[in-house]
Amino acid sequence: MSLELRSKLMVIVSVVLGIYAIIWGVAPYTSYNISARVLLDILDWPLDNMAAELDRNTKWLSAIGAGLLAAVAIFLGGIVAPALKRGDEAIIKVAFWAIMAWYIIDGLGSLAVGITSNVIFNTFYLVLMIGPLVGINYQAQREMVENM
Repeated sequence: MSLELRSKLMVIVSVVLGIYAIIWGVAPYTSYNISARVLLDILDWPLDNMAAELDRNTKWLSAIGAGLLAAVAIFLGGIVAPALKRGDEAIIKVAFWAIMAWYIIDGLGSLAVGITSNVIFNTFYLVLMIGPLVGINYQAQREMVENM
């Protein structure tokens, strides 16, 4: 996979995560948070709690989580995607470990409270986010040699 394609894929991932953040970010607004309630219920499979109002802590933590996710989306699209295009291994390594830290902390917490379905969804997002990062050393070296 070329560095250009890796960069484009990361931009797509960042847009998807940004949309996800917006959907999740409306959780605190009771009058129109149905999209966030559906999303939270899907993540805590099976669908059985969509009609229930979200409690204060869920709304608050959703606002925090959605804000952080929006920041990650901007980080991936604005910093990591251009770094992929340049083959900047230092930024790519940091991004890889940041994504792994999220996955481990979120996954272990989800397992601790018994929401294994969230780990499954997180695994899907993990693959999307680290896919463009894997094998970058080889690709960057190959493209550098081709450009000489």
